[in-house]
Amino acid sequence: MNANRLVLVGLVVIAVLMGWRLYEQKHADTGQLAIRQNGDVVVLAWTGEVELPMHTLLVRAFEEWRTKSEHFLLQLNSPGGSVREGGDVVELLQRIKRTHTLDTYVASREICMSMCVPIFLQGNKRIAAPDARFMFHEPKRFYDDGSEAKGFSFEREALTRRFFTRYFTNSPMNANWRVQLEKDWLGKDIYKSGKQLLEENAGIVTDLE
Repeated sequence: MNANRLVLVGLVVIAVLMGWRLYEQKHADTGQLAIRQNGDVVVLAWTGEVELPMHTLLVRAFEEWRTKSEHFLLQLNSPGGSVREGGDVVELLQRIKRTHTLDTYVASREICMSMCVPIFLQGNKRIAAPDARFMFHEPKRFYDDGSEAKGFSFEREALTRRFFTRYFTNSPMNANWRVQLEKDWLGKDIYKSGKQLLEENAGIVTDLE
């Protein structure tokens, strides 16, 4: 019996390790981080999905440049992605803000969608081009094969509430605009330009490029 249990535990461990390796392979190299200096500002330009290894690359960049500059600008061009990876990035940016100035930026004709928006909201100044595109929708869960894990309605509602509270309620977003967003985004994708967000006083974009 003990031998059988050991074999079973060993198989479970192997399955978990193989699953994690497949997850890393699926999500690795889904984005690129470019680093440049613009005067006293270090620009960290992320292009691609919010997926592995975004958090790791940003940590390495910050460690390399933290003593060389007091001001970082995170430029984003992303369709969104993993809530878990995005949450790690948000926590990193909050740590950076304790010791450094951090601004965020979306350039002309570039996008910040889904999980990218909570990351953008971490900037002290949140700069966007008038035609930069933002998109808001309820968080979704996916299996490794890319299919959506719908689950039960109460599970989806709980996931949405947790996401909304963590990333939007506790954010600079205008309270009235946030309440309207929570009503409007049910089952929908909400698109806004940088100009629209500023004109609507959403509290998301603070400055136009």
